[in-house]
Amino acid sequence: MKKCSFITLGCKVNQYETQALREAIMSNGYVETSVSSPADLCVINTCTVTSTSDDKSRQQIRKVIRNNPDATVIVTGCYAESDAEAIKKIDGVGYVFEKGREGKIIEYLKNGFIPDNDPVPISSNIRDPHTKKLRQNKSAFDLKVSKFDGHTRAFLKIEDGCDIFCSYCIIPYVRGKVISKKIDDILFEAEQLVSNGYKEIVLTGIHLGAYGKETGYQINIVDVLKELQAIQGLRRIRLSSIEVNEVTDDLIDIIADSDNICPHFHLPLQSGDDYILKRMNRRYNAAQYLETLEKIKKKIDLPSISTDVLVGFPGESRKHFENTLGLCEQAGFSRTHIFPYSPRADTPAAKMPEHCKVSDIKGRKKELESLAAETSLRYKSVFTGKNISVLVEGSRGEKTGELCGYSDRYVKVLFDGPDDLMNEIVDVRVRRVLPQYVVGKRDPNADIK
Repeated sequence: MKKCSFITLGCKVNQYETQALREAIMSNGYVETSVSSPADLCVINTCTVTSTSDDKSRQQIRKVIRNNPDATVIVTGCYAESDAEAIKKIDGVGYVFEKGREGKIIEYLKNGFIPDNDPVPISSNIRDPHTKKLRQNKSAFDLKVSKFDGHTRAFLKIEDGCDIFCSYCIIPYVRGKVISKKIDDILFEAEQLVSNGYKEIVLTGIHLGAYGKETGYQINIVDVLKELQAIQGLRRIRLSSIEVNEVTDDLIDIIADSDNICPHFHLPLQSGDDYILKRMNRRYNAAQYLETLEKIKKKIDLPSISTDVLVGFPGESRKHFENTLGLCEQAGFSRTHIFPYSPRADTPAAKMPEHCKVSDIKGRKKELESLAAETSLRYKSVFTGKNISVLVEGSRGEKTGELCGYSDRYVKVLFDGPDDLMNEIVDVRVRRVLPQYVVGKRDPNADIK
């Protein structure tokens, strides 16, 4: 049988899309092999969210070609959409597939060849950020998943595309307009995943809160959650990320009243200063962000609020950054992902004046990391002496050899126990809190949930 390897860069949506390709390719006579082993076909799913992502994508492509000079190398993903010409110049690349054409790979493999005359995307795929003209995602959901190799939790993409146009972001120009998966297709995939043993599904999308936008929100994210709750055996449903201004009262209520929707909100902040938020073209201000957090905390016991922060955006002064520090302290985030700003070509932010010094960005990132560690430790400490529900991963911690898993509030937990607890949901009493995780103990006589 022919062998195929896969490399995925970037976000959870990319991970989902690679899995969909993996299943389709495997069903066409291939077996998967590791990226370090010889293969007949190598598929690289690229990312272009930053210039560094482009660099990493090119490095991975060249590395695969060096290690597998006889393989057919196929490049897809967001970088393939944004700059196919640069990829085609890399000696050894076989084929480049733009976004929405991933299904074509399977069509070609079924025929036993990939036609040399098939059109390949060109550099004009990049849209002028000032025209805001986007393509339609006509085939964003051609491929589906039924499992998620190597994961205890499964990702399920229900939405693609974005039209917020944050001034630092290239993604709307490579992903296109918002498009939502039909709810029947969502339920079909979710049922398949549950039947294959997955107890938790993470709903993903490029702009998850915009689900249903193209229909005027006749069906929205709350409707999706209502339907998914009824699937027998689906123990946990988690939202990957949602914009704070899309957290409605209905969304808070359904999570507050649910036994299987995780009380975990990932709400990208990016900045805690109104001037910078406006320059970023974000759709909220600092007060609105905090107001939404208060709404959540009033209705949900100990909700987990995680976030993303972009440090050193053009025009960010020390005072602006201090406003971000203040908001992060007040919010008490359970987890904070911190990104240093770097100019992304073809975005309005790259053309803005007053770019911050690299040394200032590094210093601010370090300062925010220190605060983020404090707020994370403070949040986890609340669970000391309490039982928390843990979905146990399929492998032990590399350093400790203990079982590990995540609570519904996305707290990482380590504890002693037998292998037969893997992929089960169990109660663990928290004994000790460390910066990256908590350590607990499970009653050996306790029932598995």
